[in-house]
Amino acid sequence: MKAYSVLMGCSALALAAPASAQTAAPVDSANSPAAQRTELSAGEIVVTANRRSEKLQKVPIAVTVVDGSQLVRQNVNSVENLTRSAPALDIAGPTGYGALSIRGVGGISLAQSSEGSVGVVIDNVALANTSIDPPLLFDIARIEVLEGPQSTLFGRNSSAGVINVVTAAPDPSRTAVIAHADVGTRDNYIARLAVNLPVSENAALRVAGGFNQDPKVQHNLADDSWQKRQSEAVRGRFLWQPTDRLTINLSGDYTHNHYDGGVQWAVFQSSPTSLLTARLVGCGVVVGPANTDGCAGANRSDHKVFGASGQIDLELGDLTLTSVTALRRRTINEFVDIDSTTANRYTQPQTGSNRNISQELRLSTPNGGLIEGIAGLYYSSQRLTNSVTQVGQILADLPLIGACPLPSPALCALPLGQTRDTAVQTEGYAAFGQATVNVSPRFRVVLGVRVGHENVKAQTAATTLAPGAVAQVTPLPAINARATDTYFGYRAGVQYDVTPHLMVFATITRGYKGPAVNDQAAGVSGSQLIVRPEIPTALEAGFKSSLMDGKIAFNATGFYTRIKDFQANFVDTSTPVNLLVFGNAPTYRTWGASANLFGRPLTGLTVNLGATLLVRRYGAGYFAQNAAGRIVDVSTFRPGGALKLTGSAEYTVPLSSRLNGFIQTDVVRNPRQYSNAAGDAVLAIEDWVAVGGRIGVKTADNRFGVSAFVRNLFDTVRSGARFSTPVSAQQLDPASFAQFAGAEARRVIGLSLDASF
Repeated sequence: MKAYSVLMGCSALALAAPASAQTAAPVDSANSPAAQRTELSAGEIVVTANRRSEKLQKVPIAVTVVDGSQLVRQNVNSVENLTRSAPALDIAGPTGYGALSIRGVGGISLAQSSEGSVGVVIDNVALANTSIDPPLLFDIARIEVLEGPQSTLFGRNSSAGVINVVTAAPDPSRTAVIAHADVGTRDNYIARLAVNLPVSENAALRVAGGFNQDPKVQHNLADDSWQKRQSEAVRGRFLWQPTDRLTINLSGDYTHNHYDGGVQWAVFQSSPTSLLTARLVGCGVVVGPANTDGCAGANRSDHKVFGASGQIDLELGDLTLTSVTALRRRTINEFVDIDSTTANRYTQPQTGSNRNISQELRLSTPNGGLIEGIAGLYYSSQRLTNSVTQVGQILADLPLIGACPLPSPALCALPLGQTRDTAVQTEGYAAFGQATVNVSPRFRVVLGVRVGHENVKAQTAATTLAPGAVAQVTPLPAINARATDTYFGYRAGVQYDVTPHLMVFATITRGYKGPAVNDQAAGVSGSQLIVRPEIPTALEAGFKSSLMDGKIAFNATGFYTRIKDFQANFVDTSTPVNLLVFGNAPTYRTWGASANLFGRPLTGLTVNLGATLLVRRYGAGYFAQNAAGRIVDVSTFRPGGALKLTGSAEYTVPLSSRLNGFIQTDVVRNPRQYSNAAGDAVLAIEDWVAVGGRIGVKTADNRFGVSAFVRNLFDTVRSGARFSTPVSAQQLDPASFAQFAGAEARRVIGLSLDASF
């Protein structure tokens, strides 16, 4: 489901009323004894931001690296949680919907045919539109967050950046069992188990599983149920190296994300005398800024994701040929009560499926020559189906104020509803290459290019009468449109080693996000149906430095990005009724700076600090509806700079020859954010500081450990997103607003157990 399809499906009712990228996966899990015994200095960390192994401090790209041990320390179990470790990464819109942003670029879409601006890659496979359900973060070697457009090497859905997840690889040298469990308040449970089994001296199998139950936050007072978001996942990897020149990796995974109960959102503001308020108060809901309670009918969601891939690496002399073949599939089945009350005013069942097939071939040169390069070909084919039904006694309350639009008030009490089916086919192919030219031992030039073609076809059937309804709410015609584009992207840059411990760099990158069809639009036609490609041009300059003999790294980057034809939801003022559509804003700009300080300055002390300062502006001609219902040009909105800070530190001290004690803390400062482009204060999410930590003991060989943890120490409620309450106008409240609350919104205290064999 495209995020907000639940909410934006209500649009018809208005008419009725530090690094990234690919890598060869490491042998050891970050939680294994072997990995914890081998502590690399900051200057020795190796990444593959250019899809080749290079030291992090030599890569001319802004990067945040989070290894597996930090994921455990910070209780980072999902991509949503990763925002606490990567300062440039944010969730764009409601939690649980998979919309991500990097440096303020990215968001939610009304169109089924569109994809996100942040690419999610797991073990060399781009998830494409199945990234709406990203993988659980268990048995992870590391995660690399690559900032800024990465379309040259990663394709159409990475115009803002890439999140590269590298799972732990099988190890033929040993048998291992690694386990972790968290038990917390608010019924928060986490379990992970990984088993590594050698098959022969050159082959091994690794099977890992994970379970996650988010803490209870959103409560349905109507049936006393809580929204318990649960995920179960399993992953298997088989590694075989039949010869010194041939390596084969086979992988399969399955994830089940689901919930049953609770409410989708909670009303935090409503008119005191409205019918909506009366229904909420009568159920016991206390409407206010910190409200996480609701009173609604049944809510349930069931998402399943399957994946299989095969990677072959063959050394051809000094060159390496890599082939990555992947299949991914996702299915959804949901039922959401939209009207925020127990009145049968509006429900939305939804089903759908995605299927992605991809094939990539790469040829890379070895490191150390005059030219270090990579060239490749990429093909992908995607198929998506989606069916949304909207049904309920939508107009039943309007006769109370004499506003029933039908000939008889009795007719307004009858159920109205409609069903709309969408099918999308996307096909793309590209050729790409990038090279680093070592002009001298200290001066290097980076040149990269990608040429590709995208073909997107979307067919949305005319609305049909929903089961149980007597008439449609707003009959909508069929949509059948195609968007095609041939594109060209590039990267050019220079880097210079001022000293052995200081490198400076500057780059210019032209990114790309593919076209889409405005396939959920109501009443648009012709050119309005086509969403043009999003073209970012980014300038970056920065430095990377190593201090204290490489124990500490300090990196900083300044950036400026201008996006032409930014893909966004906006009001089309050229239509007679100012339709809300998914289309192109003329321009969008973000600029600012980011910095990271990380390493091990003292024996037993690990630190990782990050900061991102961001300013954003829409260009003239972008219109949105503000909280008061007026259409405004949002280019006049001038928010100040937003500063996000992240920090994590752990100190370990020997307690005896066999036992170590440790204490860890993490702090995140999220700046004030605006839930709509118009910047309405009522929809703003105030700045928020979250503090967490843990204290515990572990054996000196890291085989066993126990600790107590806390998240959101000061129990500060923070909304994930705010918006106008759906169907509130039909319940005689013209100015009601609701909010999502994510897993981090309330304090959780718990106990962790670790074991490695």
